[in-house]
Amino acid sequence: PAGPNPSIPANTDFWSLSSSYDELSLVCVKNQSPTVGVLERSDDWTAFRVAGTMDFTLTGIVARISQVLADAQLGIFVVSTFDTDYILVNHNDADMAVTHWRESGIEVIEPIHQSARLDFVDINYELEDLANNSRAGKYWVDDYPTEGDLMIANLLLQAGTQSPPQTCTAFTLRSRSTGLALGGVGFKGEHLDGDFRAMEIGYGLAESVHGQGFGTEAVAGLIAIAREKGMAQLCAETDFSNLASQKVLLRNGFSELSRSDSGIWWGFVNP
Repeated sequence: PAGPNPSIPANTDFWSLSSSYDELSLVCVKNQSPTVGVLERSDDWTAFRVAGTMDFTLTGIVARISQVLADAQLGIFVVSTFDTDYILVNHNDADMAVTHWRESGIEVIEPIHQSARLDFVDINYELEDLANNSRAGKYWVDDYPTEGDLMIANLLLQAGTQSPPQTCTAFTLRSRSTGLALGGVGFKGEHLDGDFRAMEIGYGLAESVHGQGFGTEAVAGLIAIAREKGMAQLCAETDFSNLASQKVLLRNGFSELSRSDSGIWWGFVNP
């Protein structure tokens, strides 16, 4: 290879550059790939990230993941970083790969929405385990689920709600860096405050992750999902004493609507 290395874009989800004596190889998001100086390329791959941070003493993880697909005669491409591994599968084989992994007991989580640090996963994915607080084999922070998460999961389970992704109304929040579940957000139903008709939102985080900006990011993500669903107006209620939650709403453009005996109502209009 000759010439300068491609520059890393300011905002990218993935950029892995490898250089050897006879090759310069780049794995990146398709729409951020270089347009000049490319001798050969292969497009249309789907990347799966091994959740969490993989200690160098751990063995056999990639072998198990890849063996399942080898048995199904599906090819893969592996990219390893300091923290973890990425399994790339041809886009046309991605759904089949997920099916084979799940049949073999390997957990695959597909987020409906992503923010900088959070995956928004359909709560129905592990609804029964969540409702029963069945922690065995689960990748959750120690103080998740919260009482609010348990209440919502049980209500949904009793209602028999199994929504397709496009109509999902409740989401588990997972850290993109660790894969750990750490809270939940969702749409609670329509609320009328005077002439202001809006979809009420709810959100909550495990206490162990408070003070790290996840609440603000979670509500921003919920606003983005609402925009995609065509929801024009949102609202939320906070306790009078919950200043942290009030700040989360203010940072996301909510303004106070009214006050009642139960707390403060806030409104937001999607641009």
